Parts: sequence; structure tokens; C-alpha cells
Amino acid sequence: MKSEKGLTFISTAILVVIIALLTFGVVYFVRLQLNKGKNEDIKTDILLVEARVQKLSSEYILEKKEDILVGTKLTEMEEEQLVKEFLEKELFDPKEKGAKYYVLNQENINEMKLENVELEKDSYYIVDYTSSKVYYTKGYSDDEGEVYYTVEKDTQEQTSKEKVESTQKKEENKQEEKKEEKKK
Repeated sequence: MKSEKGLTFISTAILVVIIALLTFGVVYFVRLQLNKGKNEDIKTDILLVEARVQKLSSEYILEKKEDILVGTKLTEMEEEQLVKEFLEKELFDPKEKGAKYYVLNQENINEMKLENVELEKDSYYIVDYTSSKVYYTKGYSDDEGEVYYTVEKDTQEQTSKEKVESTQKKEENKQEEKKEEKKK
């Protein structure tokens, strides 16, 4: 009888270890899936902000009114700790000639009518209205753990963006020509 008790205790211990390993495995897998979902949400939000920035940028190009651009100029926020830390990563040159870098907070996002986009606490979007590029100060990571601060598009999307920009420039040139003709 003693050997049966020992065998039962060992099998119970093995069973508990197996259940614990399965539980930890399931928890790990669920966490991975939640992180993937969160990263996809961040990328989607960045793309939504980028689309709105492109629209505002186009309006700015046509009307040449600085008040169209939403946010706070980057130069006015360079001393803010979160912005300062982000700029130390040197992802772009904030003093680039012709660039219009602005910092967006949640209030600015809401002003852009993007109420579904929610910034995490202690984070900003930094946007360049000339290139319509959007940076997320907290970043997000991929499956390998590499951190990204903007959404990189494939070459097809780059090409179609270039086509849109080309079309916009042609349209602007036509409008300028019409204005010049009216002046004559």
C-alpha cells in the first residue's frame, strides 16, 4: 500500500506541473495576441492621423494660412521632457529646411475630428505637414521586439502617394496660372 501512495503523490505532482505549464503557455499566448492587437491599433491610429494631416497640408498649400495647421509648433515644445527624449532618438532633423513639424496632443486629435484615436498617457504625435509623416513618441514593437515610431509603407503606397502629390502640384500650378491670367 505504501508504494501506491508514493506513486499517487508523484503522479499528482507531475499533473500539477503539467497544468501549471499549460496555464503559463496560454497566458503567454493571450498576452502576445493582445500586444499584436494593440500594435495594430496604434498603426491604424497613425495612418488615420496621417490621412488627416495630408488633408490639412493640402488646404494649407492652397490657402497659405498658418492657422489651418493643427497642433503646437515643435520649436515651441522642444524643451518639454517627452519631446526632448523623442528628439534625442534622431529619427528626423527638426531643423530641416521647409519642414513644418508640429506636436499633437489628444485635444488636437479631437479638434481634427478623430475622436476614435486615443493617445496613451504621456505621448504625442509629431507630424510634418510638408511630407505628411506622423511619428508616435511612444512607438510600437513588432514580433521581434524592434520598436517603430512611424508606419513605413511599401513601395506601391509610396508610388501612389507620389502620384497624388504630383496631381496636387499640377492642380496648384493650374490655379496659379488662372490667378495670373485674371491679373492680366
